[in-house]
Amino acid sequence: MRRVAIRAFLILGLLGVSLVHASDDTAASKLVPFPALTGTNLALVRGVTDHYTLRREYPPEEFNASVAVFEYLFDHMDECSVLAKMAGLTKYTATLDADGRLRADDHAGATGYILNVYTGVGKRVLYVEGMEHGVFDVRGRGVAIVDYHTKTRGEIEYTRAMFVKVDNVVLAALAQLFSVFLRGTVDGHFTHVIRNPVMLSQQAQTDPQKLLDQIERLPVADRQRLAPFAALVRSNASARLADTNPPPRSAH
Repeated sequence: MRRVAIRAFLILGLLGVSLVHASDDTAASKLVPFPALTGTNLALVRGVTDHYTLRREYPPEEFNASVAVFEYLFDHMDECSVLAKMAGLTKYTATLDADGRLRADDHAGATGYILNVYTGVGKRVLYVEGMEHGVFDVRGRGVAIVDYHTKTRGEIEYTRAMFVKVDNVVLAALAQLFSVFLRGTVDGHFTHVIRNPVMLSQQAQTDPQKLLDQIERLPVADRQRLAPFAALVRSNASARLADTNPPPRSAH
């Protein structure tokens, strides 16, 4: 009887997976610019959004930063990873491979990579693939969407959404039935990814010299790699200073 009950739960879970996907294309098309993706990236993204296990959308959040600095960090996640470790935001660094995938191992059971599949005005789309080791070894794929815009001068508002596909059919069914557990894992990983560029760009806005001093204490190779970012931070700080203290008008 117990075995039958378990099988029934799994069947219901699989049915739930099928039914919840009726509006897949509509939901994904509102968030992902499919026509703008390359053929390779489109296949990766569609492999998740067409048959996702879980979809998450998050309320808007705000932070004070320069859009240019935030975008630089988001588009150079390997450099962002070095800065995040330096600032104590993470205990490990991620590395960029020859195919543009940012690979990471958090040394706590999670390994995987992130690939930026779309860069547009006020939008980034990431493809994520990874493995979570624990009671069960779960392999999953995801598509993360971040939309952002300048709300007021020096303030950015952003929203996040994510589609997740668990590759193991049985675990995917269980994830549908007990989605609260999967939501917690997804939310935690997504928050970790977005937190680093948000917090570092905030620091570049509020205390740029501290960030620049920290960069100067890095090994030579890292300092050289981060030289364009350091120049951007200095430029942004100078522009803000000029806005705060405009030159006096000449007397006539």
